[in-house]
Amino acid sequence: MPTRRRFDQRATAVVELLGTTTECDDFEQALAERGWPVLQKEGGPATAMTARTTRYLLECRFPGSRANARRGARERIEVVGDELQLDLNVEVTDLVVRDPEERPAWFAYERPAADDPPAGPPTRRARWRRQVRRWCAERLAPYRTGRHISALNRTRAQELATRTLPGTATPSPRVTVRRPIGTPDPEPGAVTGRRRRADREIFRLCHAAAALMVTSSLIARLWPQGFAAWWVLGLVAVTTLGLAAHWLTRFMPGNPGAALGAALVLGVGTAGMGAAIELSGEPGGPSGALGLLTVAAGYAVFTGIRLLVRQWSWRVVAPWLLPAVLPLALGLFPSLGLGLHALYLDAFGLNLEDVEIPRLWQLIATVRLGLAVNLWLIALAGLGYLQHFHWCVRERWPAYTLLGFFALTLLWTGGWNLGLETAARAGAGAMKAAASGKAPDAYFGITPEWVCVRPIGPVDGIHADGGEFRPARPYLRIGDASGTVVLWDPAEKGALKLPMDKLRIVPVEKPPKSCAPSP
Repeated sequence: MPTRRRFDQRATAVVELLGTTTECDDFEQALAERGWPVLQKEGGPATAMTARTTRYLLECRFPGSRANARRGARERIEVVGDELQLDLNVEVTDLVVRDPEERPAWFAYERPAADDPPAGPPTRRARWRRQVRRWCAERLAPYRTGRHISALNRTRAQELATRTLPGTATPSPRVTVRRPIGTPDPEPGAVTGRRRRADREIFRLCHAAAALMVTSSLIARLWPQGFAAWWVLGLVAVTTLGLAAHWLTRFMPGNPGAALGAALVLGVGTAGMGAAIELSGEPGGPSGALGLLTVAAGYAVFTGIRLLVRQWSWRVVAPWLLPAVLPLALGLFPSLGLGLHALYLDAFGLNLEDVEIPRLWQLIATVRLGLAVNLWLIALAGLGYLQHFHWCVRERWPAYTLLGFFALTLLWTGGWNLGLETAARAGAGAMKAAASGKAPDAYFGITPEWVCVRPIGPVDGIHADGGEFRPARPYLRIGDASGTVVLWDPAEKGALKLPMDKLRIVPVEKPPKSCAPSP
């Protein structure tokens, strides 16, 4: 039984096959399994022992982009011939164009009885009531029949509204048609758009708007650095706006002025939104432009994987996606993210048992590490785009070897350079900042702060693990666990572990020269 799959492109092809009847039967069976109908067959007659030339006119159906689809159709047919070891040549391939026109929509409704011509001269009040009822019937359609009609003009729409359909009620003679609210009747000879082209243009416009928003946000971020820092982004924005204007002229045929005005409004609106996202943040805070760029990159990777799934079956794609899903599944166990905390604390000579990390921050660190490890999905998304644009139809080992090498490189780059090594660098940077008297930044639940420590009772009765406790010195508090506080001494460059119940900890903004209480 042939499997019916969704396809985007249809191409007709003339194929020349030199083979026996058995080889012709195998080829036709392979076409039937793929859902490719044979439109015409010429040549022969061949026998089981003698090969003859047979020409097939067939229709090749496959998913993917319209760009480069003719080459993709040829290679897909040649792949079938290579699998069956046939003497096969594809002579002609061309795309089948089936794009229905987008006809205007009409709604059928039944006129009220009061709308009939009066028997005598109507009064002014009767004329007003008649006009109000007509307006309500035409615009609000309280007596609608529920029938939806697509027609080029009112005459054809009226004919379809009164047509009897099987299984439906017989239309009343009062049934007439109206256009949607605020929509005039189409003019005779007006240019009618195409249904699938309109969908494609809207899809492209959404991508153009997103690109303009991200580009304008990046320009707003680089604006203080001068024209040389963002002129390339400005060129990209202008090019994207020009493409949006071109797509709008195709989406709105016959109205170039309205299309250009809509493109200008789209450009100004998205550029303003992008710049506002970047400028709304606080100085020194997270960048809105980088956030938008991250979201756009994630969308591009997700789209590439989705296109790969459409080209292949889930059974083929699942082994590729299993390594990507595994870190996310393991992310349900927050303790797996403690590897980042361990490398951060190692810069201070501490272990995970010395500082208690909140569970929420453990989960956030796990997700952060999982996203860094899954950077190799960029390679998988690239394969999806190559498949979508028909540049990787044949399964050849050099291409997959290069893909595997690229994926391993991204895996190492994400897991080490963007994951574990960043934790080690953050720990080294925090220790360097503490040595210079600055307060280090927080790191996934670890919030170092400068404190003055006052003993409760005699100092000799406080056991200090890791060195000598001197109350006159300022300390950097790293954290605490099980009633023990961890303090880092910038003078000795070592960590002390002290019982919290025998101390009074006073936070300070900057480390003073001495924490001894004034007389």
